[in-house]
Amino acid sequence: MVSFLFYLVYLLSFTLSASVKLPPIPTPPAHPQQFKLYLVIPMLNEEHVIVSTIEALLAQIQRLPARIDATVVVVNDDSSDNSLILVSELMAHLSLNQLVVLDRPSEQAHQGKGAVLNFATQKISNFNHTTSPRHTILAIIDADSRIDAANLTKAVDFFADHPQIDMFQSGVAIYNTDNWLTRMQNFEFLGMNSAQQQVRERYSQGIASGNGQFVTLALALANPWGHSLLEDLEFTLRAWLKGFHTAFNNDVVIHQSGIEHLAPLIKQRTRWCQGSLQCWRYLPKLWRSSQIKLFQKLDTTTWLVLPVVATFLPLTNLIALVVQLFAAFTAPQNWISPALFTIVVLNLIICLFMALQFNRNSAASNPRKFIHAFWLSILFQLYLIPLVVVPYKATLRQILRLTNWEKTTHAAHPDS
Repeated sequence: MVSFLFYLVYLLSFTLSASVKLPPIPTPPAHPQQFKLYLVIPMLNEEHVIVSTIEALLAQIQRLPARIDATVVVVNDDSSDNSLILVSELMAHLSLNQLVVLDRPSEQAHQGKGAVLNFATQKISNFNHTTSPRHTILAIIDADSRIDAANLTKAVDFFADHPQIDMFQSGVAIYNTDNWLTRMQNFEFLGMNSAQQQVRERYSQGIASGNGQFVTLALALANPWGHSLLEDLEFTLRAWLKGFHTAFNNDVVIHQSGIEHLAPLIKQRTRWCQGSLQCWRYLPKLWRSSQIKLFQKLDTTTWLVLPVVATFLPLTNLIALVVQLFAAFTAPQNWISPALFTIVVLNLIICLFMALQFNRNSAASNPRKFIHAFWLSILFQLYLIPLVVVPYKATLRQILRLTNWEKTTHAAHPDS
């Protein structure tokens, strides 16, 4: 019964998301306002990817319209490899003033991504520029990312079209899909994650999700990032409580590398899971707030308690499966367990909705046949099996107060 109820919840969630399709970002008015865009790249031991990332971003910002003045800001968090040397050599060969390198003091370093972003915010606020904080945008870009001029333009245009918004989250896709794990991560980001965000945008507000978040300088100054292991979620919750508005639109997509091996993937997801547990302390204020919508409260609470639910749900699923299989093999000939049949059907329906979402969200960049997306949705169920250990590890780490930042190692860019 527990398994059945949760499958119904999942089914309701994906049915709801299938009914939501966000409109594309409109072009700016005839006389658009000027924006200053800072592409902020936190850098900690990224020697394999950082130079190619910077070069790619510099090439793209040359193609931005005149109304967007862009600068790449690399924030070195006391890297112990050759990252800073390589970036310094790159700067020496550039005649552009569109690249700035900020070097954090070693005594302040390695305190997490939030601390790096706060350091960058303070430095950027001290730069000599005439653009107002509301029209100064910080784009948080991971060191392994790719985003083109068209997507950067649409992200800035979103702020021009929605002056009440202070944080805009883009969609995320994976570019190194030559590995089964990375293909599943691409399906996860473009399918499940994007679907959830679209529902939030339709009925409440979007949530920042690390890479590809665009934040006004006004919000970054008024709402510094915290020290949670899921700094983007904590940043969003605190922004809501202060009355700021956030948004999501998958019309903008940033590409990043997926994790190619299981052990670092579990480490990354454990950090994310533990970070959500750390954000529980915001729930009382969230529910007391009169300016936050009921759907927003329910959705956020569900997401935050999911790690605890996920510690016993796999057990109920396993017990239910074993009991139903035993009943099927010991029952009279041609007898089919109604419960087992129901759960299998629910699984297939959920896979169908996941495939629809993935197919729709990836149509613009990489269109494919629906049967391929449906096959990926079935494989995705296998991908989730080794991740069952994540909530147990995260809960144990939180109980033991192990809150050190486990950084994700980024894979090198593909040749093409």
